[in-house]
Amino acid sequence: MKFFKGLVCVAIIAFATTAFAQEAKPEEKVPEKPKLEVGGLAYLEWSKELKHSDTRTPDENTNTFAIKRVYLDFKKKLDDMWSVRVTTDVGQVDSKSSKKYTETGTTTSNVESKTNFYTVFLKYAYVEAKEKFDFADVKFNFGMIGTPLIGFVDKQSDYRWLEQNYADQAKTLLYSQAGKGESIDHSADMGLSVEVSMFNKLLTLTGAYTNGEGYKYADEVKLGDDGKTYYGMATIMPIKDLYLIGIYRNQETNDMIDDNYNMYYGGGLVYADELFKVGAMYLLPEVSTKASKTAAAVENKYKLFDSWLNIRLDTIISMPVIVVGRYAFGENKDVDKSKVTSWAAGLGYHVANGLRAVVYYQNVKSEALDDPDTKIFVKTEVKF
Repeated sequence: MKFFKGLVCVAIIAFATTAFAQEAKPEEKVPEKPKLEVGGLAYLEWSKELKHSDTRTPDENTNTFAIKRVYLDFKKKLDDMWSVRVTTDVGQVDSKSSKKYTETGTTTSNVESKTNFYTVFLKYAYVEAKEKFDFADVKFNFGMIGTPLIGFVDKQSDYRWLEQNYADQAKTLLYSQAGKGESIDHSADMGLSVEVSMFNKLLTLTGAYTNGEGYKYADEVKLGDDGKTYYGMATIMPIKDLYLIGIYRNQETNDMIDDNYNMYYGGGLVYADELFKVGAMYLLPEVSTKASKTAAAVENKYKLFDSWLNIRLDTIISMPVIVVGRYAFGENKDVDKSKVTSWAAGLGYHVANGLRAVVYYQNVKSEALDDPDTKIFVKTEVKF
């Protein structure tokens, strides 16, 4: 009997609880808080140097495993309009140091050391607002944001896990009169951007205003430094998945003191759907430096071309085979034998959901050197 009474009590409590839950009004329920989305991305590779253009002996070809990048991505939607994103970037850094060493007596020499280690950068950290209007979709970003051209090309080409696009790694193809590699842009920078997409994405206009030094440099306030970088980009999509690109970037740094600037403009053509991605861009960069307001400017005028091919053969052979290719060149028009050409090809496979790998061959040839730099890679991307 006691057991029966206890069972009845439990049944009554359970029924009452269920009835109360059913009768509760929707507006009385506590709304769920937006969830934090967490994801990750890693680029891992093995590389073997087959030939090099410098003076090292043949047995010094490199053969190494490396973690090229690890991204940890955190996103949270605050409401229907506002959201936040923070992305950390783990990458390799070379560090050099020199220390004077005095032996017994008066002999003094410098002892140099070099280390290579992994460190954490803040790649993205921004608030974003999106709003749909009758005439356009508008997006606003503020913080450590992605730059317009590099972000667009990486997204449409799906090639970043193999290589950076050459607007991002221009210094491997462009050489100044002093013989050093010249950078023309950064993949992320501190500032703000506005994107306006109209007529069902037929026309998209993007503008950005940033510090100009890039995400690996924490901007410091210096006397007379009011230099900034301006971007303007237009993309036209006349038919689905086909894009025409026009881009202009102008960077003025320390313009109250040194009056330096770094500018490029150009265009591109891209086709990208789920299985087939092909495109090319042609840029005309120019870098000008002055030691002072009265000194003559040193200008370098460049040409930069980058093209890519990225195909998944699912629909042809019913297997997730990947075929990739690349051709690019850079040239300083003010320097003889400055042209550097790079081409690459690879064959790979989508191993599993979130895991793919490619065997990748790369050849980089400078007009000023007799032999090219050639390497073979096994490149992998892991999403988690």
